Amino acid sequence: MKKIWIIVFLGLVVYSFGLFNGFVWDDEEQIVNNVFVHSIKNIPILFQSSTFNNGGAGLSGGTYYRPLMMTFFSFVYNIFGPNPFFFHFFQLVFHILTAILIYYLFNHFFKEGISFFLALIFLVHPGNVETVAYISAIQDIFYVFFGLLALYLIIKDRGKFEFKKIILINSLLLLALLSKETGILFFLLILIYKFIYQKKYLLEHIIFFMITIGIYSILRFAIGGVFFTPYHNAPIVQLNFWQRTMMIPALLFHYLKLFFYPVNLAVMQHWVIRTFSFYNFYWPLLVIIGFFLLSIFKSSIFFFLWFIISIAPYLQLFPLDMTVADRWFYLPMIGLLGMIGTMLSKLQIINHKSQINFKSQIKSKTIFILLIIIIIVFSVRSFIRILDWKNGLTLYSRDVKISKDAFDLENNLGVELFRSGKYTDAKNHFKNSTEIAPFWWTNWNNLGVIYEREKNIQKAAEYYQKAIDNGQYYLAYENLAKILVIHGKDQKKTKEFLQNSLYLFPKSQNLLLINNYFIEKNNQK
Repeated sequence: MKKIWIIVFLGLVVYSFGLFNGFVWDDEEQIVNNVFVHSIKNIPILFQSSTFNNGGAGLSGGTYYRPLMMTFFSFVYNIFGPNPFFFHFFQLVFHILTAILIYYLFNHFFKEGISFFLALIFLVHPGNVETVAYISAIQDIFYVFFGLLALYLIIKDRGKFEFKKIILINSLLLLALLSKETGILFFLLILIYKFIYQKKYLLEHIIFFMITIGIYSILRFAIGGVFFTPYHNAPIVQLNFWQRTMMIPALLFHYLKLFFYPVNLAVMQHWVIRTFSFYNFYWPLLVIIGFFLLSIFKSSIFFFLWFIISIAPYLQLFPLDMTVADRWFYLPMIGLLGMIGTMLSKLQIINHKSQINFKSQIKSKTIFILLIIIIIVFSVRSFIRILDWKNGLTLYSRDVKISKDAFDLENNLGVELFRSGKYTDAKNHFKNSTEIAPFWWTNWNNLGVIYEREKNIQKAAEYYQKAIDNGQYYLAYENLAKILVIHGKDQKKTKEFLQNSLYLFPKSQNLLLINNYFIEKNNQK
């Protein structure tokens, strides 16, 4: 119990300042501006749609199916209002609970001292700051927490088959899936565990798993109508399959570097490799081969497969909306920690003679000091990184220096600068974004806002239209409608545009107000 309180205390100390951070990034469109999470009466609707504010088009839009996350947002919002403190608080609680669960799970594989050390590493690792600080990333904590709990129950039952427990396990797996589709990975991990350690009742588990996946499929595809829509904006999408495959060594190298040397952390990374050289292909390939060989001979096959299976969805065989992301490493990190735990066990670095004092479990004072230094260094780095997430301006201003040529990062920084009254700087970043991603829509709309503010109405209208052509962006419709009503001379064209806009966004309060103003304006003539 003493070790559990240490985990809780250290988690609160390291992430405490993050509790006072604001809403950042997608938090605005998924929480602050999303009317469907503002009332618990809308919870059934959250199971019938995606996650983003759609500007009055009907149900929430987007390509994600995260009803559990949205339900969580709805409960917190309705109890505490649009106060980010409580969102951050409960997110931190679940992260700490996940670290505790990892400690208990690892106790089934390693000595208690090793399990405790690995759980602390997971708790304070800088690579997990994004998952803890970014409210919209709670989906990653949820699916890992519920999946781990299901796996832990499988391990704890020691091959027994109890109907009530099977229902509980599959309920937890369904919650993992409803948090994020990568919850499917836990079905594979459990089957691998059963195959290696507990072959009894394997077929029965497979049957129940198929039923659970079937229920999720009905909820997502038949009721929610949310399918797997390919991404179009990210530079990684522009590469062909062979080019993306050739990037796998660099991607794996990035995540290993994130684990062992978490220094240059940044959101919205869109780097791609088009010309392969020794440093971006052969060197990472050699490192990965060496790592795999060491892992195969020195670590557990279960945790090795855990790492490979959980990192596979993020190796861009099917292109995602970014090249890499820290939050995607949340589950693979546990597999990697398990591999390290196996190696520590074989080296017999940590003794199990004493169950009372962690220090007495350390065979060498030098090793003990080294482990403490690792925990301290990671904790300090995470504490500093959590401060970057104070608000959008702080985060984007810092990360744009590391994640270069990121079209969405440039755009988001422009938004924060605009809100701060730094219009010239904002304009430059919006221009950078449109040059990097001329196929996007949000950046063109925001650049149009700048030109409208500068009284360049023609240019503003042109960019609003471009945003509409690129992606039917609801704000672009509202902005262009306002320009046509106030400055337009073709009343017929304006009327047709308003009718078309309201057809697409019938519940948009802004469009309804603009349309009413247009009608009153014409009636006065």
